[in-house]
Order: sequence, then structure tokens, then C-alpha cells
Amino acid sequence: MIMEGLPISGESVPEGLGERGLRMWRESLAIWSLTPAHLVLLEEACRIADRLELLDSMLRAGSNSVKPDVAQFADISGLLGESRQQSAALKALLAEIRQGQYGSSPAAVDPAGGAGVSDLTARIARKQAEG
Repeated sequence: MIMEGLPISGESVPEGLGERGLRMWRESLAIWSLTPAHLVLLEEACRIADRLELLDSMLRAGSNSVKPDVAQFADISGLLGESRQQSAALKALLAEIRQGQYGSSPAAVDPAGGAGVSDLTARIARKQAEG
């Protein structure tokens, strides 16, 4: 049973999340402290997770009845393409959320460096100032 609108870690569950998205929402809020902007990104990531679950079920159903029909292959090919795009979007959103957890302190991620382009830029600037 999916309980929408009930608070979890001070945030209400977005309406319409499926089982996978709801699990992602709960587990993410349990480990991350998110800004309002990152909560929006998390909500979209949860919706994409649900969408990927749906696409996967459609692909599984299609693969069980695959016949050497060109039209059916095109349908499966389209589903695979959409699944790849949704996976890439999910990966990008999760990377953005994770990056937001580290703020401007590269040491919080890795003492030798940072987690992204902004951290690399900061390290270059520090090196130039030192030498």
C-alpha cells in the first residue's frame, strides 16, 4: 500500500509515486539532507525510477512474445531507446543531488580532490595561488 502525503523526515510524499519511487524517496530522505531545489530533483528522480520500472515490465512482456516481425522490433527498439534516455536522466539527477550534499568543500568528498567540475576548478585555482 502506497501512503501518499504522509510526512517522512519532515517532507510529505509526492502524490502518484509507485512502489519503486516511494522506496527511493524514503531511503533518500533517510540518508540525505536536501534543499528545496534538491527535493524537486529527488521527486523527479523518483518518478523516473517508476517510469523505468514500467518500461522494464513492457520490455519483459514484449520479449516473451517476440516474433520476427519488423513492426514489433521497432516497438521494442523504441522502448529500449526510451529506457536508455530515462536511465541517463536518472543518473544525471542523482549526480546533481549527490553533488549538492558536498557543498563547496572538496575535502568532504575526497581529501585529494572533489566530486565535480566546480571542485576541480577550485583545486586548480588553489594550485595557481600556491605556485
